[in-house]
Amino acid sequence: MLILATSDVHSPENLQLFLNALNSVSTTPQLVIFAGDMVKRNNIVALRPIINAVKQKLPGSRIISIFGNEEFLGYEELYMSIYKEITWLNDNHLRVELSGEELCIIGTRGALDKLTSWQQRKMPLLEKRYKELPSKIEKITRELRASGCKKIILVSHYGVTYKNLSGEDPSIYPYLACSRFEHIIEEGLVDIVIHGHAHRGSIEVMNIHRVLVYNVSLPARRKLVLINV
Repeated sequence: MLILATSDVHSPENLQLFLNALNSVSTTPQLVIFAGDMVKRNNIVALRPIINAVKQKLPGSRIISIFGNEEFLGYEELYMSIYKEITWLNDNHLRVELSGEELCIIGTRGALDKLTSWQQRKMPLLEKRYKELPSKIEKITRELRASGCKKIILVSHYGVTYKNLSGEDPSIYPYLACSRFEHIIEEGLVDIVIHGHAHRGSIEVMNIHRVLVYNVSLPARRKLVLINV
């Protein structure tokens, strides 16, 4: 079961880098996952060339996407109505069957340990959301495990731990990830985590308590990340 994942294209800023990376893909994944910030500053139309390129290169692959901070809050329904060829996840989950196996995918923007200065000025209510979200996602993971889902992937735009943020300035870790998600990893409530947002993160994948945590940010990886589930 192959998944191709990326994030932080910030189209049109890194569009050419994305297209070059896509062109170098030599396998056919069943799923393509966009882990947020696919466009820059809510430039909704800039997502179209990304989708068209994926559909042309990988016509049999299903596209699943979450929202990042660059896909602005409040515009989710508009993205969903325009890009119906994408399966969108927003603090919810999806069950898919691939290669005869069931896979449960949870998608969320994620949370931060600290609001950025812009968020403090413009969206102070995010602080409440960020405090509540880890518990909400944990509840979903426990329900999926209880229902018999053996393979769970968490897709978050923001990071879920500080442990794989090497390469970034440690002083900004709280603005890149939410360490309260580590509880989900420590208890083995998910099997794989896919995230972006850390543009300078030097670690592509880290095994944390037997959970594989991937940073698929395009500026960091300079390629699309292939994940063999």
